[in-house]
Amino acid sequence: MIEEQARVVRVDGDLAEILIQRQSACGSCNAKSGCGTSLLANWFPQRRLTLRLNNHIHAQAGDMVVLGLDEATLQRSSLLLYALPLAGLLLAAIAGEQVFGFLGLPKELGAVLSGLLGLIAALLYVRARSRAIVRRGDGGVRLLRRARTAASLAATSIGNSQTDSFGTNR
Repeated sequence: MIEEQARVVRVDGDLAEILIQRQSACGSCNAKSGCGTSLLANWFPQRRLTLRLNNHIHAQAGDMVVLGLDEATLQRSSLLLYALPLAGLLLAAIAGEQVFGFLGLPKELGAVLSGLLGLIAALLYVRARSRAIVRRGDGGVRLLRRARTAASLAATSIGNSQTDSFGTNR
């Protein structure tokens, strides 16, 4: 399970509106000053993502929560988003080249035109499938629990401070 922290912005009945601050991994990397990826990440603004999720943990507005995404869902989504358009492009280009060659027309033109049509068709399918998944509310993202903040961790460690047989805190 892939986990990410977010903040509850509003609660509306059984739904919670969650705000996620998108971040690149560059913020925690030691090599960010000499990395091209870090430079590119600085050019693009930090975007926020808002989700409406089932609030089965009874979170309140202002709470920090932990969201979870199943790895299998991420893999399926990645295949849908990347592999399907690539396959549409390549298979249509190969088919177009063969058909145009059979008809005595320029093969390259057939490959380019058919490849673009295959890519567009695959992207339209991905778009429709993504919208259907969002409408069903089955994006795979779930509220897991309330996040433990630094203040709650400190209070827990102070309240649970016990000594072992050597007299040290555990």
